[in-house]
Amino acid sequence: MPLFAKARSFLRNLFSSRGVDRDLDEEVRAHLDLLIEQNLRAGLPRAEAERAARLELGGIEQVKEQVRDQRLGSWLHSILSDCRYGLRQLRKNPGFTAAAVLTLALGIGANTVIFSVVSAVLLRPLPFPEPQKLVRVVSVRLRENAPDNASYPDFTDFRQQSHSFSQMAAFHTDRFTLTGHGEATHVQGAVVSADLFPLLGIRPFVGRAFLPEEDRPRAVTAVFSVILSHSLWRTRFGSDPAIVGKTIDLDNLSFVVVGVMPAGFQFPIQADPVDFWTTIAVDAVALPGEKPMTAQRGAHYLDVIARLKPEATPTQAQAELTTIVSALNQQYPENAPRTIWIVPELDQLVGSVRPALMLLLGAVGCVLLIACANLGNLLLSRGTSREKEIAVRGALGASRRRVIRQLLTENLLLAFLGGALGIALARWGIAPLVRLVPEDVPRLTDVHLDYTALLFTAALSLLTGVLFGLAPALQVSNGNFWESLRESGRGSSEGQRRTRLRSWLVAGDVAVATVLLVAAGLLIQSFLRLQRVELGYHPRGVLTFKVDLPFARYPVDHQPAFFQQSLARLNALPGVHSASAVLPLPLDGDDIDTVFAIEGQPLAEGHQPRTAYSWVEPAYFETLGINLKEGRDFTVRDDLNALPVVIVNETIARQYFPGQSPLGKRIRPQIGNGYQGAPMRQIVGVVADVRQRGLTSAPGPQVYVPRSQSPIGSMIFVVRTTVVPSSIADAARIEMQHVDPDLPIFRVKTLDQYFDQSVAQPHFLSVLLGIFAALAVLLAAVGIYGVISYSASQRTHEMGVRMALGADRRDVLLLVVGHGFRLALIGAAAGIIVSLLLTRFLSSLLYQVAPTDPFTFVAVLLLLGTVAFLACYIPARRATKVDPLVALRYE
Repeated sequence: MPLFAKARSFLRNLFSSRGVDRDLDEEVRAHLDLLIEQNLRAGLPRAEAERAARLELGGIEQVKEQVRDQRLGSWLHSILSDCRYGLRQLRKNPGFTAAAVLTLALGIGANTVIFSVVSAVLLRPLPFPEPQKLVRVVSVRLRENAPDNASYPDFTDFRQQSHSFSQMAAFHTDRFTLTGHGEATHVQGAVVSADLFPLLGIRPFVGRAFLPEEDRPRAVTAVFSVILSHSLWRTRFGSDPAIVGKTIDLDNLSFVVVGVMPAGFQFPIQADPVDFWTTIAVDAVALPGEKPMTAQRGAHYLDVIARLKPEATPTQAQAELTTIVSALNQQYPENAPRTIWIVPELDQLVGSVRPALMLLLGAVGCVLLIACANLGNLLLSRGTSREKEIAVRGALGASRRRVIRQLLTENLLLAFLGGALGIALARWGIAPLVRLVPEDVPRLTDVHLDYTALLFTAALSLLTGVLFGLAPALQVSNGNFWESLRESGRGSSEGQRRTRLRSWLVAGDVAVATVLLVAAGLLIQSFLRLQRVELGYHPRGVLTFKVDLPFARYPVDHQPAFFQQSLARLNALPGVHSASAVLPLPLDGDDIDTVFAIEGQPLAEGHQPRTAYSWVEPAYFETLGINLKEGRDFTVRDDLNALPVVIVNETIARQYFPGQSPLGKRIRPQIGNGYQGAPMRQIVGVVADVRQRGLTSAPGPQVYVPRSQSPIGSMIFVVRTTVVPSSIADAARIEMQHVDPDLPIFRVKTLDQYFDQSVAQPHFLSVLLGIFAALAVLLAAVGIYGVISYSASQRTHEMGVRMALGADRRDVLLLVVGHGFRLALIGAAAGIIVSLLLTRFLSSLLYQVAPTDPFTFVAVLLLLGTVAFLACYIPARRATKVDPLVALRYE
């Protein structure tokens, strides 16, 4: 058998180590000396005696090989014998075997599932050459110390002036409408600088990469370059081998296909896969009278990735770029000052989810710890029943080392059986877990049970078998074989030591379960408070979908007619209460902010206030249920021919116009879109604060501008209904197709779904940690029950004496329950102390809940007390039913 031959070869090599060879040389030399001495006694000369002895031995190396094989065979035979005996012992005790294997399988299976996710998301290197050299260049707003994107002029300065990078590229993602190849559809695109693919070390599967000159600005009527993803090439273009050189239409612009990327390639790595890549020349196209994005130093919309030179370090690169940015801050004082962070690309990708996943890995490790402690208790209980067997083996000559090896072999068999069943449970559990993980967690498609997870499971099984089988094996094989043969089971010091070890294991179970319960309780409280956050609007009954107007087909003067016609059709649908449009939508993850100035309130240079900026259509506030506190809403008359107007939220009114009405005052948000520069806008209304950026972010300053006065083609329609919102989705799609059949709608969701998405990670953490905590409590209860049952059975004689001397059943009940409660109290106290030390690391995951929240700690103690009482009461109740006369005869 090839596998056995390989194992035998490995073991032979193992036995041919220097130390073993030294032993073999000594043995062979001793035998050779004996033969030489015999030949000398027979009268042979010295040289002939040595030659004859060597011939008789048949060669030193041959003898060493024979001795090696003999030792190896003996060792393998001994191991196989131990395994066969261990399997027989496990078959003889099916109840014990099933309990032990299932306990381990739950712990190992849960660990394997979580480790598979952690490995795929956090540990697996990025699928590019030398991924450790890839870093993200993060532009940071200095005043808020908040990470942001970079502008294209800043990016070109970074690339030209820095010397720590071999290459640097910029990119961002956007949605485009693909037409001319079947039904019009929205596709996800990445706008990148031409050197992105060489930087990543990836070449197209078909065709070529972008050329540097394809980054340069060109006219709207020009043809841009595009590289397709393998998936889009296969599904939309039928894997056409002649696709290179053909022209496709994206947002009514012409793109020539220059390549197709390999299957499985994705960049940027994100939840929504990228369907194609085009050059940054697309961003150089602008509306008439406006500067293109690539020419605006204040337009921070690009992510920047770079590859460090072999000799450069991230610290050196950051110091160099910080110097460059400081010079840019002085050169362009009108822009908010910035600094730079250099972040490894993998950390940039998964840094936000790392704390949550590491918390889960620690929690599931605690579950395994409890399972192993319970296994130790099971092994100690089983060892007690095998004392006579082990004593007999010792009396017949078996050494303590031999007994320990046999017991460890049985424990390893149990561990690997539990590991095998754990792998089966993990294969079943990975898919449901991935469905539970929030959609914004990157690299989820890479989660599977690979060889890394299998090696982890094998190592975990080996570790549990050795560590948690060693202590019971040492206890059982204590060497006092004759004392064990005489022991009646009710007073030996060894039995007392085993009972103490079992008690400490159970106290450890309770301590670990306490830590998990406290963490789960804090996260569940935080999640419940997030769900009760006041949003500032009413999400129920609102359907949303997005539309992108290609500016080549919808210039500024054509956009109002499209939105007016679309909203009229949507408002006419049965079951629709009102309809409007906005960008960005609250809680959708898109944040648009800008600086603003207030007429008559001069500010120091570089200290302009910032505000969130939203484009809205009339009736938006009515549709979302946002209270109009003062003034009026926008109307269709608020267009480019009317006075520029704005509506502000209560935060702006309170902070910048204290004690007075802001109506009639004028502010200038620094976004023009339709005017020559950003105009002063008159405040015509004040609305309630809205949770725009997230549930945990307090509402900040926010301005609302009529879309018709700040034209933008990408908007999210919001439709309030009196019926189930999803039931009118098809009707809304049909109405939009009547307006423009080549303009598909996408991202069709309800506002409730956006809310659920915003609490997805807290929900995921609270559910999983709650499951692990419940499992830990269950295992701890089983451990308490097992120890109390065992203790009660060992003290049957004592209880009989007590009851014979007048103790009633209530006293016996309190005695047994008190023992269990003491163990639970010791464990809970230790767990509370550890929780107070560790829960501060949960602060970043909690909302309006202190890591030392007294309610949570008290609730955990009450729950553990109840569980401990129930776990103790059943064996205690059984102990009170013992007949004193029978107990007095108990041996």
